[in-house]
Amino acid sequence: MQIAPHPLLSGIVKHYLIIAHDKRTAINYRLFSDGNPGMVFHLKAPLLQYDQHSTVASKQPDSFVYGQITHYNDIMSVDELAMLIVVLQPNALLTLLGVAAYELNNNTVPLKDFFGQDAADLEDRIANVTDLSTAACITEQFLLRKMAFKDRGVSITDRAISIIHKHSGIINVKGLLDVLPVTERQLERRFNEEVGISPKKFIDAVKFQNYLKQLQKLSSIKDVGSLSYACGYYDQAHLNNFFRKHTGVTPLQYKANHNLLAINFMPLA
Repeated sequence: MQIAPHPLLSGIVKHYLIIAHDKRTAINYRLFSDGNPGMVFHLKAPLLQYDQHSTVASKQPDSFVYGQITHYNDIMSVDELAMLIVVLQPNALLTLLGVAAYELNNNTVPLKDFFGQDAADLEDRIANVTDLSTAACITEQFLLRKMAFKDRGVSITDRAISIIHKHSGIINVKGLLDVLPVTERQLERRFNEEVGISPKKFIDAVKFQNYLKQLQKLSSIKDVGSLSYACGYYDQAHLNNFFRKHTGVTPLQYKANHNLLAINFMPLA
């Protein structure tokens, strides 16, 4: 379930995402990029996250911040699951935390490392509620306090991100430079600092997310080829390679999975 943020947080928070299940068996999941960083709160048992080689698993913190994901990850739940994910805007980390976004790429950093005792108090308050919607409200009040004295105007990356989403990722960097008062080098630097990845990689992420959304809605697998073209992919073989590289599965395997927790968070057979 998605919950829209308070209007005063719309420049920082994209939405709140609630994920839960009551299964007490081990379930493996595949997580890959959606182009957004975020914050996670576990109300029940934290997930186990594997390293890049899928050999060693470590327990996630009870609450943490994560940056851009540049490769897919395997994660396991071993008990009942109750997660609140604050899906942040792509360029929110620098404003919210005061750190360059690229420093958090592929990292999960405990919330306490950024907010100290305030984060500990927040964890305690969330631990004492049983309803994830209430947890979202508590977290929102925390973020409103943190952002109360931060004056955040519209930046070049805000404008670029808006244009990229407006075109569903079917645009190139040159197209951005044609309408933005910035050089390619300046845009690259701003994206690395504020988003964590290059403009080209962010465009790829947005285009891919749009393709995944349309793929879920597709009524017949016979239309996969025409869908690829409509979403800006002109070579099915290239798309298949891109898909497998970024998710570890094929488009048809993804399409056949009817138990997605989120568009980029899927159980594995």
